[in-house]
Order: sequence, then C-alpha cells, then structure tokens
Amino acid sequence: MKNNTILVFLLLIAGFRLSAQDSKFRLGIRFAPNIALTRVLDVKEDDKISFESNGVGVRFSAGLTGDFYFGKNYSFYTGIWYTTQRAGVKFTTESPTISGQSIHNLQYVQVPIALKLFTNEIATDTKLYFVLGGTLGVKINEKEKEWKLDVGNSGLTAEDLIFSKPGINNSYSNFDAGLLLGAGAEMQMGENTTLFGGLSYNRGLVNIQSNKGPFNHPNKKASDFYKVNTGIISLEVGVKF
Repeated sequence: MKNNTILVFLLLIAGFRLSAQDSKFRLGIRFAPNIALTRVLDVKEDDKISFESNGVGVRFSAGLTGDFYFGKNYSFYTGIWYTTQRAGVKFTTESPTISGQSIHNLQYVQVPIALKLFTNEIATDTKLYFVLGGTLGVKINEKEKEWKLDVGNSGLTAEDLIFSKPGINNSYSNFDAGLLLGAGAEMQMGENTTLFGGLSYNRGLVNIQSNKGPFNHPNKKASDFYKVNTGIISLEVGVKF
C-alpha cells in the first residue's frame, strides 16, 4: 500500500508540473498543523453502555495543492495531502461499572475537490479566498496509541468482558470522505510566487470504524453500538508557484 501511494504521489507531481506550463494553473505546497476531533454517536441509548469521544489531539497535514483557474476570481481546487488524524473512543457500562478507552493515529492520503473563490485586492497584491468542497481519503496506516479496559471493583476478569481488542490495523475502515470549508488570504510576492495562509475545517461525513472496532463484540458489529466520525480544524500556510 505504501509503495503504491508513493508511486501515485510521484505521478501526480509529474502531472502538476506539466499543467503548470499553462498560465491558468498554479502549483502549491501546503503545511497545516491541526486540531483533530472525534465525534462519537451512541446508537443505542437504552443498552446500559455509553459511548463518547475520548478527547482531541494535535496532528498535521502536508502536501501539494493545485489551482485550475477558469475565471479571474474562481478556480477548481485540488491536490494530494498526507494527513494524520486522531480517533479516540471511550465507553462506560452500568451494573457492574466497566470502562474502556482507545486512541488511534490514522494516516490518510487525501484529495481535496473544491471550488475556490477570490475577492478583488483588499490591499496591495493581497486577496482573500474562500474554499467550499470536499475531501476523499484512503487510509494507509493505523497505529494504536492507547487501548485499555478497567473492570474497577466488579470482580470480573478480562475473559468476562463484552468487548475485546480487534487486532492490529483493524479498528477503522480504509476510506473516508468529508466536507471542506476554508478561508484565508494570498499575497503576491513576485511575478510567479504567492504566499497564502488561512483556516480550514474538514468535517468527516463517513462512519469510519470497522465492523470490529475499536471495541470488538463477539456477536455484533461495532456500528450496532456506536458510530465514529472525525473532524480537523487546520491552520494552513504555504506557497504557490
């Protein structure tokens, strides 16, 4: 999977370079530290098991961007990004009280597909921009950072518990899709160089946990108990050529 990802990445770079010969195309490099969010939906609220998000974390995204201009103030915005996300889930049961929590790092290759709108100059060589569209992501790696169960004073052992660890790289599905919103500013620094910076929000629209995870039930799918979506709030900076 990693070798195929590198090959696709190199092919896209070559394609972007060829497109860059057209004055209506601008190639860019983007770096975006982010706050990674997890949204957890408790599907069955009457089963005496409560699922919820297990906090937030700081991650990052980096890669190439491409603006295909079809008007003075409009472009089709795409690219290829390496993006890390955090997925954190925890649960608590009643009578007896048992709790569990998990944290996973998820690594994706993301492709943004969006419309980018520009204002006229608000200052010398400076414009505002707005992004509206989506992202498609393919998971290339999954790393468990934390997974534990706490039986408290229930007197139970690990063999008595409902949920178990699903196995390596098996807690989350291989695909994700999200809504992408962004805004920022661009400053022309020369004939062919533009600096940009802004904020973006990537809201995951797909339930990403696998049938087994991150907490595996012997007889039911994970989605029978809970659903997991991610979200990213990014501070993005970069340069276009």
